[in-house]
Amino acid sequence: MNSALDQDFYIFITVVTAIFLEAAPFLLLGALVSSFLEVYCPQDRIGKFLPKGRITGVLFGLGAGMLLPTCECGVVPIVRRLLLKNVPAHVAAAYMLAAPVINPIVLVSTYVAFRGDIWMVLGRVGVVALTAVTGGLWLGRMDPLLLVPHGEHDHIGHQGSDLDCDCGLDHEGGSQPRFIGALAHTAWEFLDMGKYLILGCLAAGLIKTFLPSTILTVFESNLFLAVAGMMLLAIIVSVCSEADSFVAASFWSFPKAAQLSFITIGPMVDLKLIMMYTGVFRRRVVFVLVILPTLVVFIVSTLLGTIAG
Repeated sequence: MNSALDQDFYIFITVVTAIFLEAAPFLLLGALVSSFLEVYCPQDRIGKFLPKGRITGVLFGLGAGMLLPTCECGVVPIVRRLLLKNVPAHVAAAYMLAAPVINPIVLVSTYVAFRGDIWMVLGRVGVVALTAVTGGLWLGRMDPLLLVPHGEHDHIGHQGSDLDCDCGLDHEGGSQPRFIGALAHTAWEFLDMGKYLILGCLAAGLIKTFLPSTILTVFESNLFLAVAGMMLLAIIVSVCSEADSFVAASFWSFPKAAQLSFITIGPMVDLKLIMMYTGVFRRRVVFVLVILPTLVVFIVSTLLGTIAG
């Protein structure tokens, strides 16, 4: 009995560690990018590059991932920083949902994982793009009330003063070099977002360790159950978008539509992302960020599966 428990605990620790080590570098990269945006990109400078229209703004956010690729683990702190720079919500939301998938690294990994199946690549881009455009337009209506109050700690909530800010930046323009300030802020951002990543990894490890793998066989023969099951699995295991195609491709007995649902929902909604969303955005925004992608991915995937079948 103790031996079995020891083995399960070892598997649990291994799973949690593996997910964290896979995700942490991208979270660090996102924190680094967001910090340098804070230091080197003045608020008015960012606005000069943004389209004025809402539709063009959403499309701009959709394609920005090709120029600024990042994993879903790192995109949340970047988007928080963009929103603090007064980047419109529809642009930031579209970028946040699309960038983890619509970037060169992920597109190549998807192509390789599915052995040159270009339709899986195009299907992944299409479903994510549709979700990002829909989410961007929807969340744009909630602007500017997206962030929770403490998410605006470094510019709001101190009655116009930044003296009590602990983010590592020298807001008073003292002798601290900007580069050092950016690195200090990177550390603060990483630790601030890291606690939500750890919570998500722990939850994913518990479920992945104690859920029997044989239960998945129940879903293989039914398209709706297969899509729903693969979506749930993607949310639970929380695999980074650079690697999730290889996981999905290993479920060769599942319909293609179910595999597609796995690689489209995971980069937009998984356990660690939900934890991060909760720490950054208001509750109604988190609700939209979870429910809207889930509905769009399920509906589109089952429709594609029905047409293909």
